[in-house]
Amino acid sequence: MKNMGLQHLKLVGPGEWFNEQCRRMAGKAIELVHSAQIYSSLDEALSGENVVIGTTSARKRKAKQRIHTPREIADLLRKYGKSHRVALVFGPERSGLTDLQLARCQHLVSIPSNLEHPVLNLSQAVLVLAYEIFSSGPTKSNGNLQLASDEEREQMFSDMQRVLLEIGFLNPRNPSHIMSSIRRFLGRADLTPRDVQILRGIMTQMEWYTAGRPAEIQNSKSQPADRLKLQITNSKSQTISESKTQKPKPRSVNKSKIQNPKIKT
Repeated sequence: MKNMGLQHLKLVGPGEWFNEQCRRMAGKAIELVHSAQIYSSLDEALSGENVVIGTTSARKRKAKQRIHTPREIADLLRKYGKSHRVALVFGPERSGLTDLQLARCQHLVSIPSNLEHPVLNLSQAVLVLAYEIFSSGPTKSNGNLQLASDEEREQMFSDMQRVLLEIGFLNPRNPSHIMSSIRRFLGRADLTPRDVQILRGIMTQMEWYTAGRPAEIQNSKSQPADRLKLQITNSKSQTISESKTQKPKPRSVNKSKIQNPKIKT
């Protein structure tokens, strides 16, 4: 990290890590070890970050989200890094980040490697990404754009999931199936704190509006999003087929107006 100009290190649940081996491996970068911030959860560690980038091994996962190269991620950091907090998240060396942890990241990055020997250890992965960031040049200003924090976005997603479950849009047995898609397309947007407040306000209004309609909501819960989509598709195809079979009605004509036209002079 110090070789490539990175200065801020956060560790999540590291256990007994600050030992003699750690001091020896750190060498002249020991101050990074001393200044490292320790957290008990990933939520806590990311709460103040504006842009979250997760690292993954493409050979292990079939991610629906786009996976960037290290060079593309370096360009993203140049775009946001000067005026926003950007977090680059690495998982444990043996297992990496879980699918749930990756789902909360706005961007994913994977390091291309030889398919016959694709394995990189954690220190190698950090060095490759740090090098691309360092060699991409200084960060640039992003104007007056103010992005929402990770904590604000997570509160919004929590509200969304709760309300969408209440109105029957999400399947309670697998809410993450649709919520993952919602996270993906909203993650691509540069949401500001005001954007997040508006979306949370919509959820609050939906919750208030449906509070007096328990019977209707109960009926809608029998049609979660996947089944509702099928029903909409079927209704559209039925409407199209009916419009093709119906013959146009003959147009009625008022003969009296044709036989006795009024002429203005």
